[in-house]
Amino acid sequence: MFFCIKMTEDSIKKGDIFFSIIVPVYNVEDYLRQCLDSILSQTFRNYQIILVNDGSTDSSFRICQDYKQKYSSIVLIDKENGGLSDARNTGLIAAEGDYIIFSDSDDYWVGNDALQNINDLIKESNADLIIHEETRFFSPTDAKCKYNQKFIKNKKGNFEAEILDLVYYDLYAASAWDKVIRRTILLDNELFFTVGRKSEDIEWTAKLMYHIQTFSIYSKSFYFYRQARKGSITTTITEKNITDVHLMVKNGLNEKPVHSVIMNQAVENYWACSYVVILKDFYVLSSKMKKQIWNDVVSWKYLLKTGRNLKVDKVMGFYRFLPFRVMIFFLNGYRIKTLLSKKYRAIK
Repeated sequence: MFFCIKMTEDSIKKGDIFFSIIVPVYNVEDYLRQCLDSILSQTFRNYQIILVNDGSTDSSFRICQDYKQKYSSIVLIDKENGGLSDARNTGLIAAEGDYIIFSDSDDYWVGNDALQNINDLIKESNADLIIHEETRFFSPTDAKCKYNQKFIKNKKGNFEAEILDLVYYDLYAASAWDKVIRRTILLDNELFFTVGRKSEDIEWTAKLMYHIQTFSIYSKSFYFYRQARKGSITTTITEKNITDVHLMVKNGLNEKPVHSVIMNQAVENYWACSYVVILKDFYVLSSKMKKQIWNDVVSWKYLLKTGRNLKVDKVMGFYRFLPFRVMIFFLNGYRIKTLLSKKYRAIK
């Protein structure tokens, strides 16, 4: 493993937050410059960008080297390919910031005041977690943020008091890049990503839930999440994706309950969202694997209940009128339709 590390020479203003922005890099030569330029455009300067080149075979590493030479705020780590989880973990271990931000290298930020505003929000609230809603980018003329925070009455404060609403409205969702997290929480509780696992954000976000005391929601959407990119790990659903989600749901539902009734309910609601993912993608599995996990799939039907999450509510709209097996088949058609729609929106 090769490290090119140089600490920023910029002085940190007293009381300001120091952010570590972790950007895993793998074969994203067409998007990397836009990602880095969008972060570097921030007017707030108290940050380090940790680029983790995960064995790229295109020109991505050379692009990283060019930016490293120009900007002292960039830390560059070059390593053999180990996958997204391993790259994020490597960045987290190297991070020195008060708060951690994960950013995928094919996505980008919009506006130059996000870090300044988040810094001010943290100084005001001392929150463990800042949640920000992404904008789904399909094309320059097709980008949309759901802005579900409009349904939330209390946008900051005690995390447990609001967790049911945060899970229901997909504000506390299974992703790493829509969160700004106090670094000590991640390190003290060894909240690393499981290496070799697909959809690793699901398990990581579930574990994080137990360790957050306070939160705040950032009012703007600055993170643009690129949809239907060719070559993206989120574009193609494989059998391993689904079996890994199945394993995570199984492990999560078997976790020992905590003393908080609200937190236990929130955790169950959270796993219900991932259960819906299994149902939606069930027909991607081989016949052998379908049979292997079928008993679990049936035994988890109790997760299909309105009021858990917006996605679960949508599935319940079908389940009210369709037998369970028929509903799964119907969801497969819905999955294909959604995939084709995303691809069309991305190219039009």
